[in-house]
Amino acid sequence: MANQRKGKMAAATARDIRALLGFRIAQLATITDRKAQSQISTRFDMNLSEWRVLGSIHAVGPLTLTELARNLYQDKGQLSRTVSALTGRKLVAGKRAANGGPHVFLSLTAEGRRWHDRIFDFVAARNQHLLDALAPKERGEVFRLLDKLTAAANTAYVEALAQAAPATDPPRDKRRVNEGARG
Repeated sequence: MANQRKGKMAAATARDIRALLGFRIAQLATITDRKAQSQISTRFDMNLSEWRVLGSIHAVGPLTLTELARNLYQDKGQLSRTVSALTGRKLVAGKRAANGGPHVFLSLTAEGRRWHDRIFDFVAARNQHLLDALAPKERGEVFRLLDKLTAAANTAYVEALAQAAPATDPPRDKRRVNEGARG
């Protein structure tokens, strides 16, 4: 009887969306995003997208809108509006390449760096409660596993793009991902 119950539970779990890794990760991301959005918008009058752009530019350094979109896995058009808002607030500035090329490199202004530091300190302190749920050894393991899963997801994403693109035209995103890995 107990074995039959276990078998039925396993079969039900196998057909339950809540048992899928992607669903569970998305659920965790949604919860943390909603919390962060509420706290950041209330305290700093900034939305989560703006904070992520600010944080990414700070982490990576001057980069183009295309590179930023690739790093954040976001649509360039939507990201352009976010960058424009941050530029309007004088937190981000764009500068043409020194060789006069067509690319505009985004960087934080001095005020943008100050905002980044204030928000980062706040967010890092609030993020600690998640890490407190894990033993120190588990924390390192979670980040190692997330890196491994992210790499696998990125590979699958690039392969899906390659399959969807015409055979004569290599997928643009595949080149972007590979270019990003080199530099």
